[in-house]
Amino acid sequence: MHLILPLAFTISPLLAWASGWFGLTVVIAAVVLPLAEWWVGPGRDTAPSPRWGRGFPRLILSLVILISLGLAIQAPTLDWWGLVWLALSCGYVLGGIGIVLAHELGHRRALPDRVLARLLLLSVAYGHYAIEHNRGHHRAAATYNDPATARVHEGLWTFLPRYFYGVFADAVRLSRAQPGRWNEALALLMATCLLYALMFAIGGVKTLAFCGIQAAFALLLVGSIDYVEHWGLQRAEVNGKPERMGIAHTWDCANSVADAMLFNLPRHAAHHTEPSLDCDELYRSPGSPQMPTGYAGMSVLAMLPPLYKWVMTPRLKAYSLSKS
Repeated sequence: MHLILPLAFTISPLLAWASGWFGLTVVIAAVVLPLAEWWVGPGRDTAPSPRWGRGFPRLILSLVILISLGLAIQAPTLDWWGLVWLALSCGYVLGGIGIVLAHELGHRRALPDRVLARLLLLSVAYGHYAIEHNRGHHRAAATYNDPATARVHEGLWTFLPRYFYGVFADAVRLSRAQPGRWNEALALLMATCLLYALMFAIGGVKTLAFCGIQAAFALLLVGSIDYVEHWGLQRAEVNGKPERMGIAHTWDCANSVADAMLFNLPRHAAHHTEPSLDCDELYRSPGSPQMPTGYAGMSVLAMLPPLYKWVMTPRLKAYSLSKS
């Protein structure tokens, strides 16, 4: 399952394009996957980690990049209604698989991994994410000043403007602190502009619109996942500094469908406490606050703030009481 699910989801926009059911991937991601997560339910905390090896994530990320750009070039052949739905389908794959793997490979040391990660992020105008995430978020997660940590009073739609501005501003600031002639965050933004100019030259307005729609939707998805991963959690201050990052400072998820689809990203507490681990090595953390379902379901839930608060606030309070 851990090989078939991400591969099938990655190629689903191709099937949508070939069949004319342009919203196929949207239905799979927003309806089928959340229902599958709910049906499977929480897994065993001791469940062995799925393993993909080093080559499979590279293959999937390469396919995501090629399919999204290839279908963007085909956009002029579509009417506007079909274009929007197919772009949303590609956006779901870019956000749900592509950025997840860009995050994973962006933590690795091998140059091919990091190049692929940057190419994917550039394609959705989020190249600066790798800078802020690796150098900023991992140090500041679950603190008030971290743009990727949602505060308890924030709904998704009030969190997102602060999140996107903060991630970009922190990336620029961190880039300025590095020696060198170029500001890396601004250079990556310029590279995205050049890429989009090239796509416009190839396919015109429809191709550019396709790129913009799929990028915007991918960023909405990554923002919704960053929202749920640390929502309402705060590290205490010890001698004026945040306490050490621990499993209490990130929401974990024990769901085998989510693990298989997202290369163990839902085992997020292990990623923060041991960021050197790759996706094959991540483990579940039963001592963390637990999400009620997988990431597909949580991203949909986050987009409905009253329902999200109704479901998650009792869980946050119960976890806080258990730790006091």
